[in-house]
Amino acid sequence: MAVGPCGRELQEQRVKLVEDYSRHVTFLLEMLYRAGEVTEEDVSLVRGGGRLGERDRMRMLLDVLQGRGEEACRAFLLLLPTVTAMPAGTHPPKDAAHHGQCTQDDMQELLKKHKGILGRQHSLTDYLNIRGGASECREGGTFTEITLSQRVGYTVPLQYQHETTEVGDAFRIVGLEGGRHEKMCEFREVCQSLLSARGEGVTLLSGVAGSGKTTVVRRLVREWATDTDSQKVIFSLTFRELNLISTPQSLHKLLSVHYSHLRPILDHILASDPAKILIILDGLDEFCLPLDFARTPKCSDPELAQSVGEMVVNLIKGNLLPGVSLLLTSRPHAISKVPPQQVTVLYSVLGFSRAQQQQYFGRSCGAPEAAAAVWRYVSSHQPLLRMCHIPAFCWIVATALRGCTSFLGEDAAALSGGYPPVEPAGVSALKDTPSQTPPGTNALLITAGAAGNLDKPATVTEIYCCFLKAVLVFHGEGREGGSQVSRLQDAPRVLRETRPLLRDLGALAFKGLLERRFVFSSDDLGVFSLDCRELSQAFLVEILQEDRVSLTYEKSFHFIHTSVQEFLAALYYVLEALSGSDPFSGLKPAAMLLPPALRKALAATTRRLLGQRRLLLRHVKKAFHWSEHHQSGHLDLFCRFVSGLLVPRTRLILEGLFPKEPRRPLFRSHAHRALPPTPHFLLCLLQSQLQCKGLSPERQVNACYCLYEAQDPGLSRRMQGWLQLLAQQAQAFPPEQAERDWSELAFLLQLNPGLPELSLEAQGLDAQGLRRLLPVLPLFSTLRLGQNPLGPEGAAVLSSALQSPDCRIERLWVVATGLGCEGLKVLAQALKQNSTVVDLRMAINGIGDVGAAHLAELLRANRTLKDIRLRDNQVTDKGAELLMAALIENTTLEFLWMYDNKVSKEGVKKLKEFAKSRPGLDIKVCV
Repeated sequence: MAVGPCGRELQEQRVKLVEDYSRHVTFLLEMLYRAGEVTEEDVSLVRGGGRLGERDRMRMLLDVLQGRGEEACRAFLLLLPTVTAMPAGTHPPKDAAHHGQCTQDDMQELLKKHKGILGRQHSLTDYLNIRGGASECREGGTFTEITLSQRVGYTVPLQYQHETTEVGDAFRIVGLEGGRHEKMCEFREVCQSLLSARGEGVTLLSGVAGSGKTTVVRRLVREWATDTDSQKVIFSLTFRELNLISTPQSLHKLLSVHYSHLRPILDHILASDPAKILIILDGLDEFCLPLDFARTPKCSDPELAQSVGEMVVNLIKGNLLPGVSLLLTSRPHAISKVPPQQVTVLYSVLGFSRAQQQQYFGRSCGAPEAAAAVWRYVSSHQPLLRMCHIPAFCWIVATALRGCTSFLGEDAAALSGGYPPVEPAGVSALKDTPSQTPPGTNALLITAGAAGNLDKPATVTEIYCCFLKAVLVFHGEGREGGSQVSRLQDAPRVLRETRPLLRDLGALAFKGLLERRFVFSSDDLGVFSLDCRELSQAFLVEILQEDRVSLTYEKSFHFIHTSVQEFLAALYYVLEALSGSDPFSGLKPAAMLLPPALRKALAATTRRLLGQRRLLLRHVKKAFHWSEHHQSGHLDLFCRFVSGLLVPRTRLILEGLFPKEPRRPLFRSHAHRALPPTPHFLLCLLQSQLQCKGLSPERQVNACYCLYEAQDPGLSRRMQGWLQLLAQQAQAFPPEQAERDWSELAFLLQLNPGLPELSLEAQGLDAQGLRRLLPVLPLFSTLRLGQNPLGPEGAAVLSSALQSPDCRIERLWVVATGLGCEGLKVLAQALKQNSTVVDLRMAINGIGDVGAAHLAELLRANRTLKDIRLRDNQVTDKGAELLMAALIENTTLEFLWMYDNKVSKEGVKKLKEFAKSRPGLDIKVCV
């Protein structure tokens, strides 16, 4: 933010102002607050809890005014002449809150002030200052709704995958994990639960980075702040702030320091009904201190000093303020820090459903034509569509593609860089511009088009390249002027100039990724010679943290999204690998101290000795082996980005950042030249990972994602091979190989969502293999799963598929799958809520009369099923009676197949007579 003349005067006269006007700081602060130049938070900050002297308060006020801008500084300077003649110590009238006793009116006034302060602290965020596009809301505070799930307690996950791998599955897996019942819910239900009169114990809010946890917390606080009838008192703290407290401290002191404006009534609040208190602790995954629930001493006195870790443990266990409501937020990998028995309710932030994604793009793109083009593009690419369940990723896509229907005709030719365009190409200026797209034209324009004749971006890596380029070209300093076309044409120069900066930023991101760190200090930035002011508006978010104990401030930084950190880390890695340098050695302090010329000479010598191709292969192998070594999966997305950035076509999007790619003729008689294909060694390396017996199924799925990002031409060929193999009804696979093959098939089927039928009969598919296929099971109209050992566990997987919002299954064939009565019970429960399945074939499953009872209960509730086949299921006359009783109520079933069951002649006669009395029903049965 540029400093105006008044702001400069405050800087130049700072010493004199502190010397001459400190005695009037209280009056100046009050007058500035009444004039609306400073907020209640500012007033509380300057007062410092009553522990700062006049000079320190004046220094703090000057700092606040600098942050508030030129108008606040001007108002301060205009006030100075009015206080020059005032005697020392003059104060405006004091609030009643400053007196020793508070009346009920005073208490209500302080609580009202507290609501106002927290409400403003939890205001809406806006990345890159793109109002209406980057944030998850629009003017007036209207949020795009996000989807959550709720369950009682939780189980520790046994699988370790990157967060983005499972994010698309979350809408389908609800209710499966750990065998616990889980249901979809909306923010309104979460809000009502947490703000209810009685406490809810410990509530855990889990979600991947960018899924909307912070949005839920902000919205919750804002709802509370505007509810005049709410009896709750909210205290909101972040684990980032708690990390700064290194000395023992009591809960009372922590709250009184953090909320100094509540100090006169804090004792009353803590001594009253704890059920009326909600404490929010945000960011458990960022907490640096251990939580030892076994050995932490019990503490029930809010006045007793203890370490921050012990305080958190005692709050969670209910020793401190028993009955208080506690809300913890965390990313999934850290929720195991809290024992399951301590958690009352777990809310999982699933992110955006497809309808919510479409709504978000409609709001962020402005023009309906642009929004429709972006949605058509995203919905046609399954890997992108899956990641768009994450609201932050939707923002990244919108930032890269918004307004992308505006460049056609002459603009497209200008953007094509001199190459004859096959399709219009360009990039959004990230502003709402009128669409000039003719009806029926699919004019999705991309940043890559500025470099040459390229197709639309088809991979996640290409989207992030477009995002990076859009941020640098349209939102960097000094890039406000000029047309969209001229700025795009100038992009190579901009990227060349920012290459050193991006390299250092990527090194910071890579180092943090290796150490699993997502928050960085100013010292961390200093190691890589980074100036935070250049980056705070682009890729890093600056957090000003106050250590209220030592009265100091610490700046910390985090990337705008963890996937951006992973992309920049991969960008650094590929830049170093292509230049012949070891990306890991670039992080060592000794290497950082070497002069650039010497480092360049060492890299050139290494290239001569080992060869460019061999050296590149070594570095790429090292990245993938590092990911295999860490089975947690936190390097999965990094490896996908590395794979994508090794493709010359993808790197061309960032022309100017990488060395120029050599081109080769398409045909001998053709003047145009094409980029080289994906490096063969990369495809071979990824294929060898798929064949590696020691590779876990999760890592194998990630290898498939890497092949997709590497634009492997063999993907579709292997898909055809899989389909041919399934069509041949091959024998069962060896158990150790089957799980991995199903993972690959699941990924490949995600890339081909249009297949109407999936036939897996007699393939040796067990429940675990079916679990691997769960993301794609709801997408098929017909599922043929007969003659596979699924059992009741497989029925639980099918139950989740049937309850998916995206379920399209119309025909479900589970003949001879060992379901039994237990499996049928689980399946019937799901079919009660399902409205798509019309044909259920489950012969030879031994359900007996108990299973028939479950089926009868299903028929009383379901009005979708038309055809049920129960041949050879050991159903007797008793089971037949139960089914007939249910069919009196059910008038929609048309066919019931009962051949080869244990029904007597008398039972068969009753069934046939019943069928005649029930119009539209055909019961097929014989003795």
